[in-house]
Amino acid sequence: MHVIAIAEIFGLSGRRNELVTLLTQTERHVRALAGSRRYVFAARLETRDQFVLLSEWETHDAMDAYHRSDYFARYQFELSGLLARPSEMTIYSATHTLKPVPSGPLDPRDAD
Repeated sequence: MHVIAIAEIFGLSGRRNELVTLLTQTERHVRALAGSRRYVFAARLETRDQFVLLSEWETHDAMDAYHRSDYFARYQFELSGLLARPSEMTIYSATHTLKPVPSGPLDPRDAD
């Protein structure tokens, strides 16, 4: 059973560049960890200083190992002073996945 975690991160106005640097470094590091399937930060479209994390793990144990690691503790410490309020995370367990495939070629008139 794999695990999906979605988090919202609320950055401080004026400290965005520092937060983006930290999130970028963290994303690169965590993607390389055993058990990490996906780890992506994205900026919210309507709110410049808010971000969303989408992470996918092979198991709860893999995700827990990361959250118990020295690297995660350092990441949490470095977030100090960069957030307007605590992040919010929801964790989901998935027993199976499905990747839809297109039923035909994309009509160029439908592309945005």
